[in-house]
Amino acid sequence: MTKRSIFIGLLCAVLLSVITYFNDMVMKGTFLVGNYLPVAVFGTLILFLLLVNPLLRKLSRRLSFSGRELATIVALVLFACYLPGRGLLHFFSTSIMLPHHHLRTKPSWQNEPATIAHSDVMDWQKLEQILAGSETEPALSALQKAVESSVDREATAPPSEGIENWPLLGALNQAIAETTFALQPGVADGLELTPYVEELLSREHDILSSEDRQAINRGVIDVFLAGVVVPHRLGPLARAPARMLGDISRDSTRTLDGFVAGLAQGEAKIPYSDVPWHAWTRALLFWMPLILTVCVMVVGLGLVLHRQWTTHEHLPYPTVEFARSLLPDDDSGWSPVMRSRLFWLGALVVLAIHMNNYACVWWPDNLIPVKTVLDLEPLLKLFPVLERGGAWGIFKPTIIFTAVGFAYFLATDVSLSLGLAPYLYCLIAGVLAGYGVAMGTGHLQVSLDSSFYAGAYFGMFAVLLYTGRHYYVSALRRGVGLRSRDEIEASAVWGMRIFLVTVVLFIFQLSLVGLDWQLSTLYVLTMLVIFTVISRLLAEAGVFFVHSYFYPCAMIWAFMGARAAGPNQLLVLAMLSGLLMIDPREAMMPFAMSGIHLVDRLKLRIGKTTLWGLVALVLGFVIATPVIIHLQYQRGAILASDWWSAHAVPTYPYDVNVQMTRRLEAQGALDRAYEVSGWERFTEIDPDGKFLVGFAAMFAMVILFSFLRYRFAKWPLHPLIFLVLGTFQSRILAFSFLLGYFIKSAVTRHGGAGLYRKLKPLMIGLIAGEMLAAVIPVVIGAIYYAVQGEPPKPFRIMPG
Repeated sequence: MTKRSIFIGLLCAVLLSVITYFNDMVMKGTFLVGNYLPVAVFGTLILFLLLVNPLLRKLSRRLSFSGRELATIVALVLFACYLPGRGLLHFFSTSIMLPHHHLRTKPSWQNEPATIAHSDVMDWQKLEQILAGSETEPALSALQKAVESSVDREATAPPSEGIENWPLLGALNQAIAETTFALQPGVADGLELTPYVEELLSREHDILSSEDRQAINRGVIDVFLAGVVVPHRLGPLARAPARMLGDISRDSTRTLDGFVAGLAQGEAKIPYSDVPWHAWTRALLFWMPLILTVCVMVVGLGLVLHRQWTTHEHLPYPTVEFARSLLPDDDSGWSPVMRSRLFWLGALVVLAIHMNNYACVWWPDNLIPVKTVLDLEPLLKLFPVLERGGAWGIFKPTIIFTAVGFAYFLATDVSLSLGLAPYLYCLIAGVLAGYGVAMGTGHLQVSLDSSFYAGAYFGMFAVLLYTGRHYYVSALRRGVGLRSRDEIEASAVWGMRIFLVTVVLFIFQLSLVGLDWQLSTLYVLTMLVIFTVISRLLAEAGVFFVHSYFYPCAMIWAFMGARAAGPNQLLVLAMLSGLLMIDPREAMMPFAMSGIHLVDRLKLRIGKTTLWGLVALVLGFVIATPVIIHLQYQRGAILASDWWSAHAVPTYPYDVNVQMTRRLEAQGALDRAYEVSGWERFTEIDPDGKFLVGFAAMFAMVILFSFLRYRFAKWPLHPLIFLVLGTFQSRILAFSFLLGYFIKSAVTRHGGAGLYRKLKPLMIGLIAGEMLAAVIPVVIGAIYYAVQGEPPKPFRIMPG
């Protein structure tokens, strides 16, 4: 690990973090990251090995980069790959600010009027006693004076027909709507107000709107009239912790409208000082430390898992082995694979196909595209059960040469399972549909569909714990300072210590936004299950495009019930999932474990690489975040984003919460759901029965298939078939994995082990050719934009 490799690795990580958003959202090019085989890393590596490194070697052998140096650079960049794309920064800023914009067009998000309806009064006699009593409490005294003055003004107003006690209620509402009694000095001191009212009181009084003042008045009244009137019903955005959202209390036209539509006039550039950073400070100070805590946590866990998976279980890490096979040896400057003619045959054929199709985008009248999509939908009529199960997409597959190449190197049960998974899912869904059972879908929601994936993931996590139980117990003992019977390397010991400390820190950070530690613990457990199993899929099966299809917030909701978990707690959990877990196809842990495995394969120091990888992550995050926010204020966040980032992710947590509160209100359980807290929640548990059945079924199937796989050498299917099932990512890759399975089976059956080894460079060439074909249009598009000043025609190869 040389100084220049560290410097260049950090520089590349920062550049990737900064330019990815512009490429993906403005130029609409192939996502530079997009999945766990980022073209910006592997495609650029191939270009560097083909063009730059040979030139440096001709100038001087000392100038060229060795395989160990390139491995260091790739590893550091992989640590930063979580940040810039679908993992986080595509929607980080929009999730913080745009909910305020969507509030304007979402009636269901609005607060109910601050005034009290006749039906909201539960005890008229007690209400009269409280308002007529002689109290020394400043807040109640101020309220009584406001009501008395309102009675004088409203005495001659005619009562509404059919409503009793109208004068008193009218005066009380008049006090809420037209006075500022709650803003008087000392009135709100010492009262247990809602977080929303406390946040309003913390603002400068002269910037409060009339709605804000009414909400403050009603909040103070609710304290004294608890049990007498129904508390003020707030919308989901008002109930959300203020520090998790942007602050638009000052100059919302500039902070919010400027973000939505842009501040620039025409083509003029705005300076960074024009960005209203005061609107972002509060939220960034909460989210950035929290996200970095999660990243350090999963990296620590990855250090613990690494030795077990690499040395004890001998996982293949296909994506890492692909990169390692390209790295030069110390003698010729070329890897053995790249000196093979079969490698170049596979690479050039795939490159020619994709470059021809890219040229067809620019000159559609002059060229004929090579079709990589097979239309097999007419065959679907032969399988009505699959048709009922929604199998349309998998009967019109796209050939992904990268998946074909990886399937060649996988165990046959793995590639066959990946190929059959969506067909099995559609079969299950079709059979259930015949009985009137809907799978149900939806982000951050409870459904039978999500229960399948949750059960499968927890089942696989249980298998992983059982398989490595002795090693993990030894690592835990060494991590807390106890002796262990097994020798545990220093990186795993420190990884365990870092992991344990950051788990506690994460739970503490969540307590700052009012989340009970019991729910925080359940959340972090589910989050770690998802990240660990996705890392396992990448390490064992090379599944570079994957999604969990269930979320920690929804699982807690399903197992506890909305009344027990509470709408406010579930709202916070949904907001967390909306930023940390909404699209785990680019998660920190799999990237970090890939980087760690790569440097370990080249005999480099794991601990030092991990430390510099975290430095790369922090630098990329700290630098890219203000750059992206400035770009959005320059161009407008709606135009400089896509539908997912601007409309979907910023609204999911609040839409789901509205549905939940309405259901609880219809059941008459909403008030109780707001009251429960701490351990009391577990006395109100009311789990979703359908979710439990789906969870238990898939948990059992994963355990069963794992047992059969270990017990019978020729068992044909891997339990990961239940992890990917019918996800969008599985549907995209399934046919290509199945094609790779048949190619490998034919080669080994008719040519034996010798032909199988001989054709390895050809399959590596397929992957390399697709990586090159993905990165070349990015380079061309960047040049085109620099010259023409407008985005190039979009062209994407890799799924995403």
